[in-house]
Amino acid sequence: MTRVRLLSGIVAAAIFATGCSAHPRAAAGMPADVRAFVAKRTQCDHFRGEEPYDAARAAELDRRMRATCAGTDAALARLKRIHHRDRSALRALAGFDARIE
Repeated sequence: MTRVRLLSGIVAAAIFATGCSAHPRAAAGMPADVRAFVAKRTQCDHFRGEEPYDAARAAELDRRMRATCAGTDAALARLKRIHHRDRSALRALAGFDARIE
């Protein structure tokens, strides 16, 4: 089951990064930097929610979280400043925690 979730998350990130609107936050017409952030941060949140059922899985989750979560607090704040007049961008960013690092 965990492999399925991992693979589905990776596929979802690839879809979001290409601008597909399959995800509610990745709406058509969304700025590219917001779409990229949503893809990266969605992956981060996925790995943050996984259970480290053994030492190997804990190490893998740590590696994945470092790759997908690093810098997202600052990126979220920056995107909210840049797109402060774009309601759709702000809606896409609104559900993310501001401080996870």
